[in-house]
Amino acid sequence: MSPEISSIIRVIKKEAWNKRRIVLGLYIVFSFLFLAIAWNWPKVYTSSSTIEIVNQNILEPIMAGTAETTQVQSRAAMANKIIFSQKAMKKIIDSEIWAEERSNDPRKIEQLADEIRNSTQINNVRNNHIEVSYRNVDPIKAYETVKLMTDIFIEDSLAAKQSESQAAFGFVNTQVLAYHEKLKESENALKEFRSRNIDASENAKQNASERLIELKRELESVDLDISTQQSLLGNYQKQLAGESSFEDRASIDKENSLNQRIAELENRLADLKLNYHETYPDIVQLKGQIEDLKQQVNEVIAQREKAKGRVQNKAPTGETAQQIRAQMFNTENTISSLQARRNQILMLMDRERETLDKINDVEAEIAELTRDYEINQQMYQSLLSQRETARISMNIDLENQGLRLQVLEEPAVPVTPKGLRFSHLILAGLVLSFVIPIGVVYGFTLIDGKLRAETTIANAINLPVLAHVHDVATPYDRRKNTINLIIASSTILVVWTVYAIAIYFRLQG
Repeated sequence: MSPEISSIIRVIKKEAWNKRRIVLGLYIVFSFLFLAIAWNWPKVYTSSSTIEIVNQNILEPIMAGTAETTQVQSRAAMANKIIFSQKAMKKIIDSEIWAEERSNDPRKIEQLADEIRNSTQINNVRNNHIEVSYRNVDPIKAYETVKLMTDIFIEDSLAAKQSESQAAFGFVNTQVLAYHEKLKESENALKEFRSRNIDASENAKQNASERLIELKRELESVDLDISTQQSLLGNYQKQLAGESSFEDRASIDKENSLNQRIAELENRLADLKLNYHETYPDIVQLKGQIEDLKQQVNEVIAQREKAKGRVQNKAPTGETAQQIRAQMFNTENTISSLQARRNQILMLMDRERETLDKINDVEAEIAELTRDYEINQQMYQSLLSQRETARISMNIDLENQGLRLQVLEEPAVPVTPKGLRFSHLILAGLVLSFVIPIGVVYGFTLIDGKLRAETTIANAINLPVLAHVHDVATPYDRRKNTINLIIASSTILVVWTVYAIAIYFRLQG
């Protein structure tokens, strides 16, 4: 042991003996204070139950992909939410367990509920196990309260899960009914629109397209006829003026015949191009024939132009002139008829184009209505499937197959109190009643500034102490010290006797 510690122990012993009255007084006070606290310390009894929460069962693999069981929350958090709710507290306070403490004052009821909450502990023991414990000075009340809490938790948990699945089914069913109405509305809108535009069918569009193509061909034929008749009229006018001969007329007739043949072949070529590619043999053959005919037309025109330079024609007179004028009149009438026919064809083409535009607009509207109908149909079918899934989930929860709550450890009436007990406080009193007075004495030695040990001087002046003189006790002093020691020992013995008597009576109940 170091000199410093030895010096401190000697100082404490000396000061405790010098201030023995204070030490004994403090010892007696603290001893009986701890004894009084231990005697009046309430016994607290704790009762608890362990609940197993199982959210997976035999139905889960069977119904996989068909029904979803609702998931539980954090175990302890869920239990806290249910057991500490106003509804649960009201059930507990209104029970026969708390009949004596019951009051009509809302403040006292709330205060009692807070006391119950503060005396209750809910913990996660394992992943799917929770422990509910309640402490009270009355073991019967502790047992009955925790048993009631366990029953309330199981009952409300199952009810909440059933309510959740029923609410989910009700929501999905509401959506099913809403989309069923939307589906009927979109279907009726589609039917009504089609009935209003019955002439805008797919066949009508095809017929209009074919009719437009036919009119285009007819227009080309009429334009060719008009061109032919205009050429013929020009030839008659030249003959009448003496600028052309009958040989020119034969050349022009041949040219017109070739042009008419070219027009027929081009119409046939256009028909083939609608169904075949450019490399189709018939298309290639027709193109060759058309090129040959065009070359013949160019040759006829070239020969006629050469003949004009060689022959000098005279203007016809008499009956020949009258015949030419009659032919001119007929040709002009033919041109007028062809012009009227051409205008009629253009009008019919405009009408067919309007019909096609209307059909395209109708098809676009029908496509949009059909898209809305299909979307509503898909949503409706999906919701029907979800409703059946929700119905199965609801039935699972109604049969208590989705969540299983089992009490693993039933609450029991506690026999042994928990926490600080009489024995703990008695032991603390026996120890601390010695320690506290000695600590008080040592504290006085630190603050009064007196020199009581040679080590203090040696440390202060950094020089060794050569010797120190002890007090010399006379025979009177020794007798006095002996008497004081007997008194102190008797006092301690009396205190221990009182402690022993208190322990005996406590054990006897």
